[in-house]
Amino acid sequence: MPRLELERVRVRKTDFMTWYAHARIILSALLVLLPLASRAQKFQEPTRDELQMTTDPKAPGAPAVFLDREESTDNFSHFISEYARIKVLTELGKEWATVEVPYSGGGVPPVIEGRTIHPDGTVVPLAGKSADLLMIKSFRNHMRARVFNLPSVEVGSILEYRWTLPISDASVGGVRNDMQEFIDSALAMSIPYWDVQQDLYVHEEKFYFNPLGDLERNVIGNQSIVHFTANGEVASYLIYSARLPADAHVQMSPKKDYTLEIQDVPAYVHEAYAPPEGGTRYNVRFYYTPYLSADVYWNDEGKRWSKEIDRFAEVTDDLKAAAAQITAGAPADEAKARKLYDAVQALENTAFSRERSAAERERLHLPPTVRTAHQVWSEKSGTRNEIALLYLALARSAGLRASAMAVADRSRRIFDPGYLSLDQLTATVVVLHINGTDIFVDPGEKLAPFGQLAWVHTLCGGLTQTADGTSHTQVTPSNNPKDAITAHAADLAVEADGNVSGTVKLLINGPEALRWRQLNLTADMAEVQRQIGEQLRMVMPAGLSAETPTVQGLETSEGFVSATMKVSGHLGSAAGKRLMVPGFFFLMGQRQVFVSNEQRTEPVDLHYAGQVIDDVVYHLPAGYVVESAPQPAQLPWPEHAVLVVKTQLGAGTIDIKHILAWGYVLLEPKEYPALREYYQRIAANDQQQLVLAPGAGAAGN
Repeated sequence: MPRLELERVRVRKTDFMTWYAHARIILSALLVLLPLASRAQKFQEPTRDELQMTTDPKAPGAPAVFLDREESTDNFSHFISEYARIKVLTELGKEWATVEVPYSGGGVPPVIEGRTIHPDGTVVPLAGKSADLLMIKSFRNHMRARVFNLPSVEVGSILEYRWTLPISDASVGGVRNDMQEFIDSALAMSIPYWDVQQDLYVHEEKFYFNPLGDLERNVIGNQSIVHFTANGEVASYLIYSARLPADAHVQMSPKKDYTLEIQDVPAYVHEAYAPPEGGTRYNVRFYYTPYLSADVYWNDEGKRWSKEIDRFAEVTDDLKAAAAQITAGAPADEAKARKLYDAVQALENTAFSRERSAAERERLHLPPTVRTAHQVWSEKSGTRNEIALLYLALARSAGLRASAMAVADRSRRIFDPGYLSLDQLTATVVVLHINGTDIFVDPGEKLAPFGQLAWVHTLCGGLTQTADGTSHTQVTPSNNPKDAITAHAADLAVEADGNVSGTVKLLINGPEALRWRQLNLTADMAEVQRQIGEQLRMVMPAGLSAETPTVQGLETSEGFVSATMKVSGHLGSAAGKRLMVPGFFFLMGQRQVFVSNEQRTEPVDLHYAGQVIDDVVYHLPAGYVVESAPQPAQLPWPEHAVLVVKTQLGAGTIDIKHILAWGYVLLEPKEYPALREYYQRIAANDQQQLVLAPGAGAAGN
């Protein structure tokens, strides 16, 4: 789907009336011809094979496939369009009869054409005006979208449609009011984002982009339109970044328009535990920039960014005094760094409250905008990045060596050095250089422990201040597995009829603890308890009921978050006089996807390295003994993970521990077979049952 991005443009001062008259004639002709040109593009007649197709050998099991797909963005003719032919193969494929159309800046309605062709060749045209056909609804990954529906769809149908949307908005200053509306319309333009990989297999796909508008090409000359970056810098070059198959290439013609033709594009597979789609999905992104070289861009923009950081985090006498007071009595640099960290963490973080409005700032006699770390400290409030830069300023004020690092949010995107834009770097972390060691801290993340990054800021590329400038090749470190522990503990009394009762407890630190602590800042305790209770029920066997958990440790960044709740219900099953109980009470459900899925298309992203410790203590029914139980074991995956199982008998009890630790975070698809084989071994081990039987002696003797 093309994305509308109206570029800021400026017309150089010239003889407006000369080209204004010519432009009116040319643009008026284009506006008349556009609907006619659209009608002149005839739909394709389907082949006999296409009509009779019931499955697609290139996409086995697919609900539908694109036979053809085209996207065009033509600034010369002022329109964007999409054309497609879709073969419906299953009932699920019928949902592709709902077609999305993007919004235009001025709300100009699109020209919509469409039809449904049944397997016997019967054609059912789409009838009605665009305004009547379009509706607003929830659609796929979008919150809301503008859509229309093709008629009379059945399995085997071919869906064919085209929508054409005029490009209708721009903003140009410095001209007479009577010329403003016309010039804005004449200079309107769009920059596409080519989403090459769809959720369906695509047989043939074509993309076209003509960046030059009519006024640039024919009236005022190419050099009279000036494009600007977001910070107001003249952007002389149109370039693109592309993620495509090795044999696919964007082509630029002598007329400076761009095309891409590609065949047999596999469907994008939405897989669990995968990196953000933007970093793996085939796409092409166009944009204007002042630079042609990535190295030059990151060097020059890095210097500009670093100067802005240093200006915001300027050391002042007031900050020096504050840092000295905060760090008083601290024996060493790391102790000073921790005290400063606690001080900025105590400030109001508007990511979890709200920013003051302009009216509130005026009423409180505050400056309209926040421009310095000193201002953040004075107001005792700031955004995530403002608080991070305040910490940078205080650290420097205390004589510590510290640098800023701008990173991408790994839950949303992967840093792409080939995409020459700082917009992808949305978060600021701080790197402390203490005793020859780099300590990465995340002061802008409320309740993040000192020396730990929120997982979305780990293994992230970005821009870093260095001793001799900046670097765009540094990557933030992964976490330590001991800082990401999830421990489940159950203490259960088992009755002879298989009923159980007792308590279940959850202990977590690191990324999961941070998630619950931050939720507690924006939701009430009842909601936190409800969600934690749901998470615990998901890892327990069916048939048990649980009370609302008691939750502790949410108000501090130190230690563990804990939740305890009472449970009861039926757990065991009888086999004659024997009673069979799950050997491992807690379920490994979140990793079952690796056991069941034979293949993997995307990399695996577990977010962080960690440990899951499951411990269940069963109190046996009176007169029962353990006949068999899970065997102690070690299942290693060298350099990746290890499972340890421990069993301990006591007086009328058995304690079974199941400990899984993994040190990896990201794996390429080629490593998936080894990952799957390992989790299959774990799943086989976890089938072991605890078998209890009546005995003459006490259990365990």
